[in-house]
Amino acid sequence: MFKSKRLWWIFIATWLIVTTVLSMVAPGAKEFAEGNENAGLPDDVASIVADKKLAEHFPQDGGLPLFSVLHKEDGLAEDEILSFTKALSSVETETAYGEIELPPIADLDTNHLKAFWSENEKTFFVPITVPEGLEGSELHDLINSMKEEVSGQLESDIELSWTGPAAIAADAVELFSRADVVLLLSTVGIILVLLLVIYRSPLLTLMPLVGAAIVYAVVDRVIGLTASAGWFTVESQALSIMSVLLFAVVTDYSLLIFSRYREELKQHESASEAMLETMKHVKEPIFFSGSTIVLGVATLFVALYEPYRNFAPAFVIAAATMLIAGLTLLPALFAVIGRKAFWPVIPKYGEETKEQKTIWGRVANTVTKRPTLFMIPITLLLLLGTWNVTNMEESYDLIESFPEDLSSRVGYERLSESFSAGSLAPGTLLLVSNDELDAEGLQTVVDKINEKPGVESVSTTGSPLSEDGKNAKFTLTFEGNPYDVGAFDTILEIRDESASLLKDAGLEGTELHIAGESAKNTDLRDIDKRDTTLVMVLMTVLITIMLGLQTRSILAPIYMMGTILLSYAATLGLAIFLFKVFLGLDAVSYRIPLYSFVFLIALGVDYSIMLIARIREELKVMPFEDAVRRGLEKTGGVISSAGIILAATFLVLATMPIYELKLFGFIMALGILIDTFVVRPLLIPAILIKLGKWSFWPRKL
Repeated sequence: MFKSKRLWWIFIATWLIVTTVLSMVAPGAKEFAEGNENAGLPDDVASIVADKKLAEHFPQDGGLPLFSVLHKEDGLAEDEILSFTKALSSVETETAYGEIELPPIADLDTNHLKAFWSENEKTFFVPITVPEGLEGSELHDLINSMKEEVSGQLESDIELSWTGPAAIAADAVELFSRADVVLLLSTVGIILVLLLVIYRSPLLTLMPLVGAAIVYAVVDRVIGLTASAGWFTVESQALSIMSVLLFAVVTDYSLLIFSRYREELKQHESASEAMLETMKHVKEPIFFSGSTIVLGVATLFVALYEPYRNFAPAFVIAAATMLIAGLTLLPALFAVIGRKAFWPVIPKYGEETKEQKTIWGRVANTVTKRPTLFMIPITLLLLLGTWNVTNMEESYDLIESFPEDLSSRVGYERLSESFSAGSLAPGTLLLVSNDELDAEGLQTVVDKINEKPGVESVSTTGSPLSEDGKNAKFTLTFEGNPYDVGAFDTILEIRDESASLLKDAGLEGTELHIAGESAKNTDLRDIDKRDTTLVMVLMTVLITIMLGLQTRSILAPIYMMGTILLSYAATLGLAIFLFKVFLGLDAVSYRIPLYSFVFLIALGVDYSIMLIARIREELKVMPFEDAVRRGLEKTGGVISSAGIILAATFLVLATMPIYELKLFGFIMALGILIDTFVVRPLLIPAILIKLGKWSFWPRKL
C-alpha cells in the first residue's frame, strides 16, 4: 500500500516540477501567435506566383489596400471632407514598419474629390496602401495608430471606419486577442457549474479543473517553446479552440476515472489499491481515446493550406499531453485525496447496497429487447440529415463572420452601398513578356476580358507599362462581391482562356497572371477541396485501424466508424438546415466542414470506445446480450455527463465575436449531443444485438 501511494505522489510531484520549470524557461504560446505567409497558400499556386511577378516587375506597387471611409447620414459637407483629408494628410507615413502610401488627396480640387464621393454625398473614402509582409500584431498596431491620429481631429457626429484587406486582417487580430480571456473563463465557469450540479461534490468539481489547469500550463509552454524555435506557426484561432478542447477532454477523462473509482472503493479498503484496480480497467479506453485524438488532428499535417496545417502541431501536443495526464496525473489526484473526493456521499468499503435501476438501466433493457425498433428509425433519420449536406454552400468571405459594428465591416458595407462592391478588393491583371508589348495587342486583351460576364472593368491610371515596356498591369474589378464564388469562376475562366486570348492578340510568349484577394480565394477553394477530401479519408482509415486494434476485431471498427461518420454527416446537414431557417444563412465558412469533421470524429469515437471496452469486460463473466445491457447501463451515466459538459464547453465559443466560431461551436455541441444520446446509447447497442455473436468477428464470444 505504501508503494502504491508513493507512486501517486511521484506522478503529482513530476507534473508540478515540469510545470514550474517550463513556466520559468519557456514563453507562452500567445507570444508567437501570428498570421500566415502568402495567405496560407503554397508558393507555387497561380495567385502567389502572380504576386511575386507583380513585386518583381512593379516593385513600387507592393502593399496591402486600406480604405478610410467617412460617412454621415445627413450628408457630408465639403468643409467636413476637407477637414478629413487634412487630418489624413497629417499621418506620419514613414513608420517602423515601412512607408504608408497616401494619395495627394488634400491637394485635389472639388471636381477631383467627386471621384471618391458618393452620389448621395453621404460617403467619402480615401484609398491607402500599407506595407506588405507585416505580422498580424504589427499590422494591427500600425492601423490602430492611424485610426487614433485621424479620429481625434473629426467631429463626433461623423462616422469614420477603416476597411479593405489590411483593416480586415487587423480587426481579426483584435477580435481574437480580446476574446481569449473571456473564452477561457467561460469554459472553466461552465465546467465548474455543470460538475457541481451533476455530482454535488465540491472536491470532485475542483479536481478536474486543477488537473486541466496543470495540463494547460504545460501545453501552453511546450507550444510556446517549439514555436519560438521556429518549428511551426501558431495561430490565435487554433489556441482558442485548443483551450476549449483541453478543458473538456481532461474533464471527460476525470469523469471516466471517477465513475470506476467509486465502484472500486466499495471493493477495496485502500484508496490507492482501489485506484490501481480502476486504472486496470480504464487505461485501455483512455489510451485509445487519446490516441485517436492525436491521430485525428495529426492528419492535418498533410494539408497544403497552412492554417489547417498549423492546427496539427498545437493539437498533437495538447492531445498527447492530455493522454499522459489521463494515465498519470488525474488518477493520482483522485488517489491521494481518497474517499474524501466524493464528500458528502462517500463510498464505504464492503457496504452491501441494493443496486437500484437507473434510467440507463431501463434504456439498456428496452434497446436490447427491441433493437430493430431503434436501429431502423434512427438510421433513417440520420440519413435524412445527411441528405441535406447536398444543399451546403461554402463562403470565403471572412468579413461576414465579423460583428456588424466592427470598423472593417461597417466600412465595407458603406462602400458597397455607395460604390462598386468589386472596387473594395480589385484584382491586378498582369502581362509579362520577354519582348516589348504591343499597345494594340494589349488593348485587344483588355477589350476581350472587359466583355466577360462577372467583370465590371479593366482599367488603368496612366500608362500600364513597366519602364522597359515588357510588362503591363491593369486593375481588374469584378461585378459584385470580390469574395464571392462568382468572382472565382470568372478568374478561372480568364486563366483557362488566357493562351487563346494572348494568341488572338498577337502576344504569343506572353504570360497572363491575376493577383489579388479574389485570385487567392480562387486557389484556396481548390486547395480546400483537396485538403478536406484527403484529411477525411486518411483520418477515417487511421481511426478505423485504431478501433480494430482496440476491439481486436474486423467487423466492430466498421460499424463503429460507420455510425460515427453517419452521425457527423447528419449533424452537418441538420445544422445547415437550422442556420438557413433561423439565421437566414445561405452559406457556411469553407473551414467549418473540415474542422467539425476532425473534432467530431476524434471526440465522438471516444464514447464508443468507452462503451465497447466495458462490454468486452463484461463478456468475460456473462452472456453477450447481458454484457451489452450491463455495459450500456454502467457507462450511460458517465458518458452522458461527459457529453453534456463537452457540448456545453463548445457552446462557449458562442461568446466569441467571430461568427464562424459561433457556428462551429454550435455544430460541435449538436454533434456531441447526437452522439451521446442517440448513436452511442441506442444505435450501437441495437447493431450489436442484431449482429449477435458476429459483433466482434473474427473473435469468438
